[in-house]
Amino acid sequence: MEPPEFVKVVVKAYRSGRGVFANKVNAEDLVPPQATDLQKALFLFYVIQLDYATKSQRLYEGARELFAANPGFFDPVYVVNLPDDELRGSLGNYLKPRYINEAVRRYKANSRGLLANFGGDPRRIFEGVGGAKEALQSVQTFRGFGPKIGNFFVRTMVNTFDYRYSDVEDLLPPVDVHDVRIAHLLGFNDSDEVSGRNIAEVKDLWSTACREAGVSWLVFDKALWLLGSEGRPKTREDVINLLS
Repeated sequence: MEPPEFVKVVVKAYRSGRGVFANKVNAEDLVPPQATDLQKALFLFYVIQLDYATKSQRLYEGARELFAANPGFFDPVYVVNLPDDELRGSLGNYLKPRYINEAVRRYKANSRGLLANFGGDPRRIFEGVGGAKEALQSVQTFRGFGPKIGNFFVRTMVNTFDYRYSDVEDLLPPVDVHDVRIAHLLGFNDSDEVSGRNIAEVKDLWSTACREAGVSWLVFDKALWLLGSEGRPKTREDVINLLS
């Protein structure tokens, strides 16, 4: 199976909702349903910046619990005026990030940046801009929003609010250990090492495959993450079986 064919098969299975794709637990699916549009954008902004070195489902479940208990923790005005020890305690109790001190630094610094540059509304990053690349450049000015988290945040915002950009397919998909492992299991790359070079190669691999398959990476990336994180394949046969 060549990469473009694999992309088509994955997206078809994802859209049918069968097997491993029956349980939709992508970030876009875990936004609190009772939230306003502004609260949804803020929820994604705050939680995604901590979506590293931790189990995503636990992170989002804890974030939803914290939102229900006190939505102020997803409000930049509230956050910047919150004592560090109180912020540290709530993030530790609910979101349980692996690096709590860095989580507090990100919350504080990014809250100040969001207020100063976008009036406290993440949607303004994406509205009235020349395209997805320009939006991504603004996203990457925030602490921790690098090539993975930054592109991931763009994906969730575009999918959640249906922003239309002519250049969105020019952005590279975010790649994590699951994407690299699946590419290696299928023989699309030589190593499953999560190195900078290997990640860059896998980004190009999936981007090119999506283009050739005529499929948006915005959809494929959601499906691929579920395939890796929920299915946890260990062999090529596991990957194929999860799609059948």
